[in-house]
Amino acid sequence: MTPEQLRALLEQVAAEAAHSGELPGAAAAGLPEGAIFRPTDTRAAGVVADWVTPVAQRWASQLGLGARDLARVLAQGLTLQKPVAAVEVAPSGLIALTLEDASRSAIVAHVLEHQDEYALDGGAVLPVPAEAPGSRAPGDPVLGAQLAHARLCRLIRNAEAAGVERRASARVERLTHVIERHLLVALADLPQRLDTHAGDDVQQRRAVTDLADLANGWDHPLRPAVVDEPVRSVHGARVLLADAVRVVLRNGLARLGASAPERM
Repeated sequence: MTPEQLRALLEQVAAEAAHSGELPGAAAAGLPEGAIFRPTDTRAAGVVADWVTPVAQRWASQLGLGARDLARVLAQGLTLQKPVAAVEVAPSGLIALTLEDASRSAIVAHVLEHQDEYALDGGAVLPVPAEAPGSRAPGDPVLGAQLAHARLCRLIRNAEAAGVERRASARVERLTHVIERHLLVALADLPQRLDTHAGDDVQQRRAVTDLADLANGWDHPLRPAVVDEPVRSVHGARVLLADAVRVVLRNGLARLGASAPERM
């Protein structure tokens, strides 16, 4: 699920709570403007949630409620929604949301279906950067994102050479390791993050390089590790995830005006 879809889901929950009298009628008018959901901090140990939202903290005073009281009502409504697996409320009113595996992994098919416009400015057609591949200095952080893109291309090539096929029917919902979950959420979040920081080159560059760092930390095999070992369905699912990350890195690099080499 994307942040926009999560926002729509939460607006539905708030409207239903307003109609039932659990929240003031003003809650049916819609959530505060701006980004509402962000990924959980990948650096925090023991975190299992996918997304967090400070909406209760931002909205409570407008509704005449305490942040935690508002968060509890919203959390109760969210737990009844099919895409949601778990909801937690912090003492501060921060809401942490964990999605069902199928809902989290659906971003892979979405990215691959819209790969020529996903994460690009206004859904623009993929531009061709004027930059010559390999022209960046060794200390340039964008170079790391280019290397991550080239690494994914290599992993995909090697997997396909070993007989792993890219099938749309692959069960990407089986990719539930913590780093894979972080990658899936990062794919869904990158367009929002780039749009939020439009015009801020430093933050846009950081958004792309953060995704590259996550990709570099993902070392699960995309093909059998031993000769004559059979190809398993999880290999195909990982190839699809790798391809989706490659697409988003490519488009993110294009948005920065950088090339996305397939070999480096």
